[in-house]
Amino acid sequence: MEKNHWLLKLIAAVLLVGAAACAITVYWEKLTDLFYTIYDKIEERKAERAAVLSEYEDYDDSALTGE
Repeated sequence: MEKNHWLLKLIAAVLLVGAAACAITVYWEKLTDLFYTIYDKIEERKAERAAVLSEYEDYDDSALTGE
């Protein structure tokens, strides 16, 4: 019985890996669309932050610190 229990766990693990591979294959296009959507949103936020920071580059901080 001990050997059968170990074998069943192995079969379950193999089936789980196979199911995950099938799911990735079936939904590949949707997964890549999701990835690129998230990536584009991150890039937009970086661009917005860079635009905000570039507005303040002209100010001189040494006048505030007394240097």
